[in-house]
Amino acid sequence: MRSGFTSYLGREAIQTRKGTAAVMDFEKDLVLGRHFLIGTVEIPPYIIIKRDHNGTLLQVDGFVHQIVQFLAKKFQFTYEYVEPPNGITGSCVNKTCNGLIGMLIRGEIDMIATGLAMTLSRFHMIDYTFPFESDPITLLIPYPKKDSTLKSILKPFSTEVWILLVLSMVIYAYLMSWAGYLRARWFNRSYHGTTDNLESSREIARQPGKFADDIMFLLSVLVNRKFLSKYQKHLRPFYSGFTVIAGNHIPPGFGEAFRILVAVWCLIAVVISNSYNTSIKSFLTLPKYRPVIKSLNDLTENSKYSFAAKKHSSVWSNMIEAQTGPFAKIGELLRKHPENSLDILDDDKDYVIYQKKVLAQFQSSNLFVIQEDMKSSGKCRLYTAEKPFDELKISFGLPKNSHIENHFLSHELMWLKQSGILQYWKNSYWPRANRCSAPISTKPASNTERLTLNYLSGAFLLLCAGMLVSLASFAAELIRNYCRTKRSSTSK
Repeated sequence: MRSGFTSYLGREAIQTRKGTAAVMDFEKDLVLGRHFLIGTVEIPPYIIIKRDHNGTLLQVDGFVHQIVQFLAKKFQFTYEYVEPPNGITGSCVNKTCNGLIGMLIRGEIDMIATGLAMTLSRFHMIDYTFPFESDPITLLIPYPKKDSTLKSILKPFSTEVWILLVLSMVIYAYLMSWAGYLRARWFNRSYHGTTDNLESSREIARQPGKFADDIMFLLSVLVNRKFLSKYQKHLRPFYSGFTVIAGNHIPPGFGEAFRILVAVWCLIAVVISNSYNTSIKSFLTLPKYRPVIKSLNDLTENSKYSFAAKKHSSVWSNMIEAQTGPFAKIGELLRKHPENSLDILDDDKDYVIYQKKVLAQFQSSNLFVIQEDMKSSGKCRLYTAEKPFDELKISFGLPKNSHIENHFLSHELMWLKQSGILQYWKNSYWPRANRCSAPISTKPASNTERLTLNYLSGAFLLLCAGMLVSLASFAAELIRNYCRTKRSSTSK
């Protein structure tokens, strides 16, 4: 019983295969010996057209052309390429189509063979074969600009860190200057027991350049250099008995408040300078690039660059037909600026480099343009945005309800894809990776991340604490000096 059932299934499978073979033979008979008018437009690398100086078509090549040529040899049919008068693939609005789509509907051509993208509006008007390729849509933009190394000097710290650092230096310089001046003026007791030392401290504290000297002192501590300013020059005769902090001589007549300020600053300088030195090397040696456009959201009414696409192409149609989202915003911009809907796309690099437009095309087409421009100019002038914003399927186009022809052609396309022949042709025509098309990381690596206030907040809090302790110490010195003066006057 089981063997009988198995033999029955075997007979059915053989009959099915025979039936399928008969259908395939019938479909082959429909194309054998025929002459086809194939509509096409130049969309590299799918279709590459060479012309003479008068614009007459001389030669057709490309990825899709290899498929057509293979099928023609296999099934012994002839063909002729036909271009639309306006050079566009075509779009459909209110069931009215133009370009190659319109020619196919009117029966002027038998099929469409180019980089034909599958869209909903076209699907209602024509039939698509099996999609033999999938191609992302990206933006063709100017090559990203390299950040200046002059700016890299400021990159290790964020803006708020630099502002706080400068403010801290100014405040500390003022506090140090006033701490020395007020103590030299109000305290009449010499810490060395001689009037000469006291008068020398007063004279130094009242110098007009004292604030500038304090700024230089604080800056010298930050950059880890010896302090060679008027400060040491004038105090050199009085170094005996002076306190040394970070290699700098602090006169005892300036008091504990002054010493606390300097000690805290020296401690913070270690943190600040080491953090800066760790990051600056990476920012100076590793190039950073600023992309012109990152995404569709950057293309607004007031942006420097404007969105452009070939009129009646699949990308243009998707933008115009969109009702919501980023595509709808771009479609509104295209309606406001009809000059960005390009009738002819004859020089991609001119639009991008000189007219400041970003072109939305197949990623393969953008890479092809970048490769050709690099060969002609020897420089990297064009780049494709790394993140695609859409992806479309590529197929052949046939008249509506061409079921038999569609089945036959789709079967052959599937066989070419599964056998690896399509991949072989793709490798032959797809642009190869080069230094201009290689992805550029526009985000700094983790080891070159800018140090924000979150990383250095503890250092600045310690500075504030040092100022408060210094003020408290200064107040204590004032009270102690007042008590000493009062006791001295009472004993007299």
